[in-house]
Amino acid sequence: MKTKLINDINNYIFHLKQNGLNVSVHGKGISGLLEHNTHKNSYCYLVKTDDQAWQKCLQCQQKVFREYKKEAFFGMCHAGMEEYVFFVNDKVFVSVSGYGINRDKAVERMNRLTRNYCLEKAKLRTAYEMSLKHEPENMEEIAVVIRPLCHMLYLLQLLISDVPETETENTVYDSLQVYVQNNFMNDIGIKDIAQACACSESTVCHLFRQHAGVPIKKYIIELRIDQAKKMLLNSDLPISTIAQLCGFTNINYFPTAFRKYTGMSPTEYRLKIN
Repeated sequence: MKTKLINDINNYIFHLKQNGLNVSVHGKGISGLLEHNTHKNSYCYLVKTDDQAWQKCLQCQQKVFREYKKEAFFGMCHAGMEEYVFFVNDKVFVSVSGYGINRDKAVERMNRLTRNYCLEKAKLRTAYEMSLKHEPENMEEIAVVIRPLCHMLYLLQLLISDVPETETENTVYDSLQVYVQNNFMNDIGIKDIAQACACSESTVCHLFRQHAGVPIKKYIIELRIDQAKKMLLNSDLPISTIAQLCGFTNINYFPTAFRKYTGMSPTEYRLKIN
């Protein structure tokens, strides 16, 4: 039942995303759902290109649990992005993110980002304007579709609560997936992933083939291409800048890789979609 429930949760989250809601799940006990553990809009990815700013994001994520008694709320992160938060319990919450409603307050936070981290104000502002939604949602309407997800997540926690945490293949793969999801925009290779997750390079390759169904290198490139597609669609950033932000250290290779996975060049994709 646990495997079926995880599949149902993943499918439901994908359904919500296809309908325009940027849903992510945060906290403890979300094994099998780690693909949804990060905000995946262009503004957040730009902020996370600075390692210290990324660590600040993780620290602030834990502070969200201080609002647990509210059950749900709308708030702004340290970087200026806003989100709707729904609590499953005191260990897990669901975020519907990607909003930029209070521009004045967000600009103040962007100014602070540029003072404290290696981030450019102009790029932040462009990503903020182009990749975030600037109209609020009806929170009661969002709750109608998010509450069922919260109930499924609670049931998942009940199913795994009596199972002791052991270093199984699944837990190792979860660690690998988290690291890759959080770092694919950087210049990482199999050796870096193995060292970060304290396992062998052969284990990395084996587990990604087994669980993701593709080689690790292809998995990383697909993440980068997907992010590039979002940035091409939602920003006016130069293609060379997008390539760098998505982890392509060889900018000249980016158009070739993009065409291989989409059938068109980055410029063609931007013109066709827009």
